[in-house]
Amino acid sequence: MNAYRVALIQQQTRVIVDPKKRDEIIRENLDRIFELLDWTFLRLGGVKLAAVSEYGIIGQYRPRSVEEWLALAETIPGEVTERIGHKAKERGCYIAANLYERDEEWHGRLFNTSFIVSPEGKVILKYRKNNGPNNLNTIYTGPGDIYSEYVERYGEDAMFPVVDTEIGKLACLTCTDVVFPEMARCLALRGAEVLIHCTSEPYAPEGEAWDILRRARAYENLCYFLSVNAGAFVGSNRPTSGYRGMTQVIDHLGHVQSVANGPGEAVVTGTVDLGTLRWERTRMPESGHVWNFLIELRSDLYASIYAKAKRWPNDGWRDRKLQGTDETRALARRIIERLIQEGNLTPPD
Repeated sequence: MNAYRVALIQQQTRVIVDPKKRDEIIRENLDRIFELLDWTFLRLGGVKLAAVSEYGIIGQYRPRSVEEWLALAETIPGEVTERIGHKAKERGCYIAANLYERDEEWHGRLFNTSFIVSPEGKVILKYRKNNGPNNLNTIYTGPGDIYSEYVERYGEDAMFPVVDTEIGKLACLTCTDVVFPEMARCLALRGAEVLIHCTSEPYAPEGEAWDILRRARAYENLCYFLSVNAGAFVGSNRPTSGYRGMTQVIDHLGHVQSVANGPGEAVVTGTVDLGTLRWERTRMPESGHVWNFLIELRSDLYASIYAKAKRWPNDGWRDRKLQGTDETRALARRIIERLIQEGNLTPPD
């Protein structure tokens, strides 16, 4: 399959404020997602890949403790992925989405997990967000925070999972991951051709910069970048139109195919052309530039600098369960203080 349509569902999400309404709200959010997907099929015909935003099913609400979130979180696979699986089978498409996840193998730890369900109704990829605690604003655990045990259980590939499918090699990254070029690059180095970016971005000064980064991640990795943002969160203390939209389909050369230019509900569609992408990645150099950065990358040259950088550490929460942002912010302060003492960072006068 060389070319196919994709649909990014920028949905209005009801937020779980009262835990007693959890099941009702999740059911309503899924119903709306499926309604929008069905409408897309009615308008366009076949879509092979659909995606939903970060928190698009369960919503986001603060303040709430890890323990409280674990009581509301889902298992993956679980009831929600089973419902998504039924719709994926009905429509014959892959569906990517995001949930707060609990896992009895990691008792007491909360994960922010993006996942892909196949047309057979099975969860075929599960990515637990790497860059969570280090954004200093969240209370879920990243695999790197328990790195040694995580790799021992699942292997190193589980840190950057990629799944090979009939519609290409797919991978997920989540929200803040986009500002770390290493995240998309590691997935691309593992063969990923289509990056699905489930995100939840409010209006903020950095918004325009993030739009640039989306295009950069696509261009520098010769991959499609499908970024789906929240349309609105309703029924909570958050502003209903506080999320900026900008859901977009970006091709492997960094061109924006289509975009939702604001908040609110929208379905953004586009085309993934695997044949052209694969030609760009594998064409042999004959003259001039090829601009294939996955081949031209001097990975060995940069490796030693990264090894010596000693910034956000692996295994930071290996021996205790992360409970609050005060812990992550304290670690950030220690890193800044050390770098100032070493002369690497210079504070203003």
